[in-house]
Amino acid sequence: MKRLILCLLPLVLFACKKELICPQGEVECGGACVSLTSDAAHCGGCGLACGAQAVCAGGSCACAAGTAACGAACVVLATDPAHCGACDTACGGAAPVCSTEAGVTACAATCAIGLADCGGACVDTSSDRFHCGACGTACAAGQACRAGACHADLQVACGATSEVLPVTFELAPAGPGRAVTAGLGGLAISDDLLFTISGFPAAAVDLLSLDPTVAAPLHTVDVVGSSDLEGITIHDHLAFVSNAAVGAIDVVSPAGVLLDELPLADQQTGPNPHAIAFVGPRAFVALYGFGPGSGQGIGVLDFSGLAACAVPGATACGAGGTCGAGLHCVEGTCRPACGTYQKTIGLAGVAGAFDAPGLPFPSKALAVGDRVYLTLSNLKKPDPSSSFYFQPAGSGRLAVVDTARADAVSIVDLGPACGNPGGLALRGTTLWVACGSFSYAADWPGRVVPVELSGAAPVVGTAVDVSAVVPNGVAFCGGQGYVPDQASGKVLRFDPSTGLAETPVDVCPVQGFAYVADLACAP
Repeated sequence: MKRLILCLLPLVLFACKKELICPQGEVECGGACVSLTSDAAHCGGCGLACGAQAVCAGGSCACAAGTAACGAACVVLATDPAHCGACDTACGGAAPVCSTEAGVTACAATCAIGLADCGGACVDTSSDRFHCGACGTACAAGQACRAGACHADLQVACGATSEVLPVTFELAPAGPGRAVTAGLGGLAISDDLLFTISGFPAAAVDLLSLDPTVAAPLHTVDVVGSSDLEGITIHDHLAFVSNAAVGAIDVVSPAGVLLDELPLADQQTGPNPHAIAFVGPRAFVALYGFGPGSGQGIGVLDFSGLAACAVPGATACGAGGTCGAGLHCVEGTCRPACGTYQKTIGLAGVAGAFDAPGLPFPSKALAVGDRVYLTLSNLKKPDPSSSFYFQPAGSGRLAVVDTARADAVSIVDLGPACGNPGGLALRGTTLWVACGSFSYAADWPGRVVPVELSGAAPVVGTAVDVSAVVPNGVAFCGGQGYVPDQASGKVLRFDPSTGLAETPVDVCPVQGFAYVADLACAP
């Protein structure tokens, strides 16, 4: 929650009056901004608290998911010794604990092996959200217990305020936001870590714990000499970051160590790397470029050397950054290269990749089996005098790299519903592509296009109308689709089975403006 302090400075300054201005949809309760529709401590009104194992939904208290109402109490029938399997069944005497084994709930003398006795409730503290990690440690509303720690369903990157917000599947708040380096542009989750990339005014990679009680970043990796990080992906528990300012791929360890920086070819014209996808040890990088002759294509790197470069205990570089044979100086330490640049697959001569006078502008990438799918934005200048390409020249495309056929490239036309594709997510055997033009939304409104991959060739399906937002990606969490908005702080949820979109929800706060830079599901 953001507090805006207004200081009124008359000619004679006696004091600074503090005024709490709450975001839209929140009110002040006891000096804090709260949502009366979702805050369990102020449900429907200030100070109106819900009981244990209850949540606030729509301004009214209700039993949390996984619990049942027994009179005025919300209980877990599978573990509650006072309501064991049914509201009127209480444990006691020789069978004081309530345990569920093989789907059968009953009172027992002791808890089964692997379960903890929490006041007569037999629970798995690694997954029980009301006893997470230890008896009595409950997760907040919208959080789940995974490996003994509380995690939110989704993590949302708010670009304008450079903070990561945890939310529920219903897009309700699930805890406080956490600040990262200014210029937040994307995020990725690996194991129990949340990696974020920030690109301006200075580039950095922040590593956060998925444990919501750890507020500050565990590590911050300052990417010296850069001001533009465009993409991040996780491979072999390492973060691979596209450093667009210098045309390189940076490799960051979970300990917050920059292990290597591998340059791509054509540095003079600037390959402008964006998203990265892996097939085995090979990385395929979307080279967005800048315009004609800027190397728009697909960069290919081989990271077979990861095991060697990730070994801790590197020695310091010598005078002038000198290192021994087979090593090079990375941030003051001598390390072997994590990988090597192999080639660039050009797209300028690939038939059907774009509509002249447009250019392909590859941006997002996702590997499915032995194929890599990359979005081609297919953009042109709005007029010849313009310096930038941002108007769709036609429908968006997918470039498909078949690594089993010597990296052969084919093109899939996403059809008239898709302009400026900029997001990819896989659900089952269907690849979903987020499409939408920020400046030309009237002609190319927001759509999410399904592409079925189970057949011999990709088949483009019926698009989902998400024109209430300007898509900045797509993700699937808990069986539902989520589309972040690059024109506001909203997130839209849709049902991929029915194709129906819900009303977008304000998630990211406004600070003069707002946009959702990225979102990701908790593991």
